[in-house]
Amino acid sequence: MRHGTELRPNDGQTAPRRRFHRGTAALVRAGVVVAAVAVAGCTTVQNTGEGQGPAAPVRALALGLGAEPRATRSGDYLKARHAYRVRDVGTASASYGRVLSEDPENASLQRRTFLASLENGDYDTALGLAARINENGVISSTAAVLETLQALKAGDADEAASVLEGLSETRLDQILGHLIGAWIDVARDDLENAVDRLDAVRELSGFEALADLHEAYMASMLGDTARADRLFASAKSRNPRVPLRLTLAEAVHYATSGRLDAARTIMAERTSRDFDAVAVERVLSDAASGLPTSLTVRVASDGAAEALFDLASALQRDRGSDLAMAHARMALYLRPNFPLASLLVAEILDDRARYADAIAVYDSVAENSPYHYMSQLRKASGLESLDRDRDAAALLETLAALRDLDASPLIRLGDLHRQNEDWLDAVAAYDSAIDRLGEPVTSDWSLFYSRGIALERAKIWDRAEKDFLKALSLRPEQPYVLNYLGYSWVEQGERLDEAKEMIERAVELRPRDGYIVDSLGWVLYRTGEFDEAVTHLERAVELRPEDPTINDHLGDAYWMVGRRVEARFQWRRALSLDPEPDLAVTIEKKLVDGLPELGVDTSRAGAKDGPSGT
Repeated sequence: MRHGTELRPNDGQTAPRRRFHRGTAALVRAGVVVAAVAVAGCTTVQNTGEGQGPAAPVRALALGLGAEPRATRSGDYLKARHAYRVRDVGTASASYGRVLSEDPENASLQRRTFLASLENGDYDTALGLAARINENGVISSTAAVLETLQALKAGDADEAASVLEGLSETRLDQILGHLIGAWIDVARDDLENAVDRLDAVRELSGFEALADLHEAYMASMLGDTARADRLFASAKSRNPRVPLRLTLAEAVHYATSGRLDAARTIMAERTSRDFDAVAVERVLSDAASGLPTSLTVRVASDGAAEALFDLASALQRDRGSDLAMAHARMALYLRPNFPLASLLVAEILDDRARYADAIAVYDSVAENSPYHYMSQLRKASGLESLDRDRDAAALLETLAALRDLDASPLIRLGDLHRQNEDWLDAVAAYDSAIDRLGEPVTSDWSLFYSRGIALERAKIWDRAEKDFLKALSLRPEQPYVLNYLGYSWVEQGERLDEAKEMIERAVELRPRDGYIVDSLGWVLYRTGEFDEAVTHLERAVELRPEDPTINDHLGDAYWMVGRRVEARFQWRRALSLDPEPDLAVTIEKKLVDGLPELGVDTSRAGAKDGPSGT
């Protein structure tokens, strides 16, 4: 079975819409935290609940009737618990707050309300509760960190240092304590102790580049240009793939220290696909002129915000969503105009299916930010998730017009049209994207693969075949391409031996992919090897029991080996799985007439390539 028409494979290109989620244990082995993908934003946003799917109101919890219940303490508590569980932290914060107002000394309620309020970006409420939690002696490192940040932001470094001493001895708190403590030391003009703290971070395997980065920020802020140069270079040398964030930080340092041409050279070393060159040039020019930018670490609280973002990024990659959100929100508390932290907040909201809330954060990114363009690309994905495909398409077209050398919005536009089975529109978008590529590189294989799918579905086979072969030339033995091209040849009765070899190789590479296993079974069926076909098609049904086309294929194979009762059972099962109309008609005919005694039915319009035949 052809596979891959719904979403492009996750190979460094457009990922499946919803991804992600881990625990916190891997934080201590997270490696280089600075390798977090650079993202963007600025102000915080309250949760609206608009279009949020699984986070629907819980009004029927107690009554079960859909009527508005009486506002009761127990009802609010249940509503808050449910809302927090489904990641509607705005509702959770408000509901917990109402319960807490009736039981203000309840330590558990204080902590729950504090966390929900902090995750929602309600800093006034969170700060008030942090003070009460810490006064009551309840163990909450997050509350202690927030109070530390409050003192640092107010310019009281001594008070910040005093509160920080209350952190626990967990590995996470030790790392965070060293990083924030180092910036508090900078605020107290104690650079020597700050460096000692960063040396302690360097001793943790995988965190050396992080320590280099923060010491480089400190040296640059304090005007020690040569030292900052060395430390930025050291941080880059520790990364096999230097993240954009680190390149930008180094370039801003060079611009700030009066070396604008050198800063431009640093950015020129990266492909223009990585960043908005116009916005970056504006930031570098501002930095060279002594103007503040969203990328410049100017005071100790800026550096502490960077540290919180680093930890939040590691936690998010390790799927510690709640802690990641709390740390990202604290970074924004210290530094409201911090695009990286804002986009991390939006990413977490996306992961929680809070798409409308995420879009509000994306829209908060300043237009002059180097990350504004990226934020709008991500907004387009959020609009798709809310089934606002027309709005998403319009936004992608606007972005494509803004940057005539960037293929990204056109690729995403093609993907959107392809998901909606608008094959010719998808082809047109992919054509424009490929025109912008220049010389294709390895990672571009999926663009040719995607256009090949759209062309094949639009019945423009000669061009589709060329695209699949081009994709294989860029990424030899890519299993999805091997499978799709091989299956297409089988369906057309062409190059069957070569198709079989390709699909067998795809199965070796993806032995648990039901669609690819089905392809092998189907090529065996089409070449008359019915017994072997049954073996593979039974395996495919085990892997993808809900797919109507795979069940239909198995029914055909059963029929050809004489297992007629089982064949009809599989066909009926395929009908129960909501096949596409043309496949349903074919199956109903077979239930009446069966298949020819000899040969194979070659008019199978229903043999498509993925879930729901797409």
